[in-house]
Amino acid sequence: MTGQDITTIRTRRNSVTSITSTNNSVANTTGSSNYTVRINRTRTNTITSSNGNSSTKTSRSSSQIRVRSRSNSIFGRRLYSFQDLPFWQQDNDKILTGYVRETNSFTKCIQSLFYFNNESVNIYSHLIPSIAYLCLSLFLIDTFLIPRFPTTTTSDYIFINVFLIGAFFCMLCSGCFHCLKQHSEKYSNFWSKLDYLGIITLIACSMISLVYFGYFDHLQYFKFFFGLTCVLAIICSIVVMNEKFNVAKYRPLRATFFATFGMSGIIPLATGFYIFGFHGVLQRINLTFVLWESLFYIVGATLYGFRIPESLSPGRFDLIGSSHQMFHFLVVAGSVCHLKAVIESYRLVHSNFKK
Repeated sequence: MTGQDITTIRTRRNSVTSITSTNNSVANTTGSSNYTVRINRTRTNTITSSNGNSSTKTSRSSSQIRVRSRSNSIFGRRLYSFQDLPFWQQDNDKILTGYVRETNSFTKCIQSLFYFNNESVNIYSHLIPSIAYLCLSLFLIDTFLIPRFPTTTTSDYIFINVFLIGAFFCMLCSGCFHCLKQHSEKYSNFWSKLDYLGIITLIACSMISLVYFGYFDHLQYFKFFFGLTCVLAIICSIVVMNEKFNVAKYRPLRATFFATFGMSGIIPLATGFYIFGFHGVLQRINLTFVLWESLFYIVGATLYGFRIPESLSPGRFDLIGSSHQMFHFLVVAGSVCHLKAVIESYRLVHSNFKK
């Protein structure tokens, strides 16, 4: 064998070894790639499975939340603390819990009528009396309120109904305000102003109805006090409807305006003492009930203005017993006293003075 042949054989062996080494490398690489692919597929399947389980759990959780939400949609809802509220809803920092947070929905506002929150007493303490006053005015005035006399006139009905409609309007506006004020800042301001107008209307209608019977035989005095009451009501309305006074820090000022307007009834009362004497006024307007009415209104306005009792023990009167609730009950009590005074004045006028 020649040297050239030996060289050729060696060259071929090296080529075969190189090819074999290359194939092994390729095989190893392919195996490694397959192994990597299998690992990646396993990881992908694991992740998919994990996501599937998580999604299932989330779906179940959401379903449970929806079921709970439906079951609590009427009989209970989550209530919020004072700190959870947007700034425009933060009116009384002594009432700490029990709030319905901004809803931006009239439907949700109406639903708040069916679960207990810190506005429930405020709503129903005026909504129920408003319906009662409307029913008295429309259907029951002859049955429960006024006996008919031969001297009874259409004007008697009109001025008794002036008070009934004034009381209805006042308490309806108040109930609507406390139910709908959590809708949004815009609607809260709107219903707040109507609430103020309702209070002014009640005060004006109360004085007009009583002055009518107190000065039934002095028409010129009645006309004067009627005009004075209307002027004061307009001035008071302009003040409280001003946006500047529609904030929490002016609460005492608003209460003062309402109390002052109410106390303006002293003017026709003092005039009556001068003309008719104490006994004459006592007969004409049933002064005892008028004094009780005044006491209820003044005490209610004082409690409302100074936030008593919650300012003395914050958090204790969140749901029941707050100053605004007490104010509502005292307003209703005062209105009942006034109605009694008006009816007794009507009865006395027609049974004694007009015989």
